[in-house]
Amino acid sequence: MDDPATSSACHLVVDSLTEGLARLVLHDNDRVYFDCPVSLLPAGLREGDHLRVTFTLDEDARLRAQAEVKDLLRELTQGQDPDQKDFYL
Repeated sequence: MDDPATSSACHLVVDSLTEGLARLVLHDNDRVYFDCPVSLLPAGLREGDHLRVTFTLDEDARLRAQAEVKDLLRELTQGQDPDQKDFYL
């Protein structure tokens, strides 16, 4: 089971399918919705289908991105910026 400190789940309903996009609506609040490429969703998806979506923090990806940006900043300033500060993405 996912750790509630690093993940959360929600229940979505497929409202419509048009031009390769699915309009996904939050099950208990139809004012919350977004469009998602159908290619990212399960095959055979139809209007009215219900989805369970889990969001999980990816600490490793965040640290990699932070290191890449830090390296790029060092490269762009050629290591000469005395005020260079650590930052968070």
